[in-house]
Amino acid sequence: MRQNRRRIGRIAGIGLLIGAVSIAGCMLFEPKVSVDIAVSDTEGATPMVVEFAAVVAGDVASYYWDFGDGETSIESSPVHVYRAAGTYDVFLSVTLADGSNGSVEKEGLIDVALITQKATLTDLYWLNANTGTIHRGDRAGYAEETIVSYIYRGRDLAVGVGYVFWAADETIYRSNYDGSDKKAIVTGQQGLASVTVNAIAYAIYWSCLPSMPFSSNYWAGSLKTANLVGSLRKTLEEYDDSARPYIWYVRSDVNGMALYRYFDDDNYVRPVRLTPNAADDGKLQYMVFPSPTTHSIGTVKTSMNGITAMALDVSDSLARHIYWIAGGAIRRCRVDGSDATTILRGLNNPKGVAADIVEGKMYWSDAKGIHRADLDGTNDELIYPGVRADVLVIQQ
Repeated sequence: MRQNRRRIGRIAGIGLLIGAVSIAGCMLFEPKVSVDIAVSDTEGATPMVVEFAAVVAGDVASYYWDFGDGETSIESSPVHVYRAAGTYDVFLSVTLADGSNGSVEKEGLIDVALITQKATLTDLYWLNANTGTIHRGDRAGYAEETIVSYIYRGRDLAVGVGYVFWAADETIYRSNYDGSDKKAIVTGQQGLASVTVNAIAYAIYWSCLPSMPFSSNYWAGSLKTANLVGSLRKTLEEYDDSARPYIWYVRSDVNGMALYRYFDDDNYVRPVRLTPNAADDGKLQYMVFPSPTTHSIGTVKTSMNGITAMALDVSDSLARHIYWIAGGAIRRCRVDGSDATTILRGLNNPKGVAADIVEGKMYWSDAKGIHRADLDGTNDELIYPGVRADVLVIQQ
């Protein structure tokens, strides 16, 4: 295949010479588009995750990547997983808006060593709000068990750094991975909606209403943090006005100091504190913590109204994609908001969603049960038929 590409390049070069136009003794050539490839890593072990980016001047209309292992992409900045050891050539071709073309091939760019993967993948965990239970099971659907029962108004679930955390009514609870040693670690959080855990900071984060008393009749919110036992609590942000709706989801990049939060003023009725069309309604933001006491805020995407589930992909390094469910469809974008795409549509009452970029699989729940598929939505398997998962997470 590489020989064919080089041959095509030589033929194109001959055609360029033949097509040259002579005006007053001067040769005018169509300028060649300069193309290069930037990568996050060139050496690693299986499974090796590599971020690619095209380095090209001009308005690019289309991309074509060949990663050398039989896989291709037409994204501008694809993320690719090499699952077999070897040395790989990478080819990139671009077409600009004016019709001009350019390409580059980097021979031996990616060197992947073989390391035996861990014998078993970490478990799936899910919350069934109807039955008030938390379950865990393997990723193939062979074994499932109930680890926590008698949960009142369960809303969210996070699993990592040795513990299971869940938000129920006004309390955040914690247990071991098998459900043992259950205890309440944070109480009195009115309007508690979401909880997440971060392995770098060894901290939990959650969203709830501001501290009492409230100064308005509108939905408002606050974002808080504590250590893994619920102490050293800190309010990161608090507001009680009509400028912002409620924070519905908080998700942490477990291997980095980034936190993602989604605002929405829809569908919350206990207590009724709504203001329609607030400034940040439907906005997904990120918060980066360069230190434990400071943070910066940026916007990933806007107008994402009606989200019913949200997750970051799991990997051995930083998260690369955000997945969310809205309107019977599963969508995905990169963590900077680019390359947004619909993966699956027409689903019947989808609930939780989770993804593992190294395994190359995504998981979700709908009226039929819990499904597993490739990251592009193909090869759908129903692994837990009839199982309801309002929140679905992968142990990190």
